[in-house]
Amino acid sequence: MKKDQSRIIWGSLLILAGVLFFLQEFQVVGSAFDYLWLILMAAGSGVFLYLYFTKRDQWWAIIPGLALLGLTLGGLEGLINAFPGWDWTGALFLGCVGLAFWLIYLRNKEQWWAIIPGGVLVTLALVAALSSVVAWDDVIFFLGLGLTFALVAVLPNQTHNTRWALIPAGVLTVLGLALFAPMQSVANYIFPVLLVAVGVFILLRNWS
Repeated sequence: MKKDQSRIIWGSLLILAGVLFFLQEFQVVGSAFDYLWLILMAAGSGVFLYLYFTKRDQWWAIIPGLALLGLTLGGLEGLINAFPGWDWTGALFLGCVGLAFWLIYLRNKEQWWAIIPGGVLVTLALVAALSSVVAWDDVIFFLGLGLTFALVAVLPNQTHNTRWALIPAGVLTVLGLALFAPMQSVANYIFPVLLVAVGVFILLRNWS
């Protein structure tokens, strides 16, 4: 970063800090430190995101960039309580980090591994957001993992054959359906059949 740019940033942060403490004294805002931490995290997020979007080889920077953005959004939601009764703090953080891994994959299809943490974290974000309003968050968890491995199998990558991911995708999907009450009676028959089918498939692959 150029010297004059760093001065602009530090000068702006000091001015914002002064304004926040001034507003705190007049009870316009609560604790100035709460807002100051949000500003610092947002600034850190901006630095990492700038690095990611301007330097193609610095793909890793998207992870701390969006992680800090998620913490900023979660902290802001906690301050203003925009969605009362919903736990959005953890969901926003997990969702942003999950999005970071998806952006890593979309930038370079050779990094297909990023689909797995991306899908898992987005699934956990959905579970965190919906756990307080629905009773079948475990169903969402297993179905989300099943969809994640299905995407590993079908999305294009340029280096590896990832068809193996269809096996955990099928098992996890059936587990998710088995936990869904209307499907439990059907799943009691489907699950053992699926286990036998997967076992036969593995044996046939070994003998072929």
